[in-house]
Formats: sequence, C-alpha cells, structure tokens
Amino acid sequence: MKILKSIRNILVAVLRGELLLRMKVDKVFLHIVYLLFIVWTTLFVNLKIEQTMLKVEKNRKEIETLRIYYAQKSCELAALDRIGKVHDMLQEMGSDVTLPTEPAAIIRKK
Repeated sequence: MKILKSIRNILVAVLRGELLLRMKVDKVFLHIVYLLFIVWTTLFVNLKIEQTMLKVEKNRKEIETLRIYYAQKSCELAALDRIGKVHDMLQEMGSDVTLPTEPAAIIRKK
C-alpha cells in the first residue's frame, strides 16, 4: 500500500512540476544547469572533431589518387621529352620538320 501511495505521489508531483522542489534540487539547480552545459559543449565539440576527421580521411584518399595521377602524367611527359619520340610524332602527323642535320650555331653579340 505504501509503495502504491509513494508512486502515486511521485506521479502527481511530476505532473504538477513539483518533483524537483520536493527533492530539494532547487539549491543545486545552477550546478545542474552548468553540468548540462558542459556535457552539451563536450558533445558538440566531439561531433565537430568527428566531422573534421572524416574530411581529413576523404582528403587523404583524394590526395593519394592525385599523387598516382601526377606520377603517371610525369612519366608520360618524360617519355615525350625524347627527341626521337618527338620526331616520330611529327612524322605521324605529316609534318615536314625533321631532325637537324648540323649543330645549332651560336650567335655572338658584336
């Protein structure tokens, strides 16, 4: 009987909004609000850190992909730098340009 009466009193106090006053929480109310603020701030900061870490991982994967692409393009450009390859490409395009028959002349200022 006492348990039912206690449960009934608790429910009535909750519905009336008097539960915290009956528990004498009004003396430490500011501490509770401060604690809730700290918990909320901690959760917010952790969420932002997690979002930043996801961006870092995404960017790291993209950088790795771009490094591979850069290495491939550098290799292709190095292959195109050879004079024989340039000559072959010019002949495939039907150009009249050929390899030089004599060395380049040095022009001196007089």
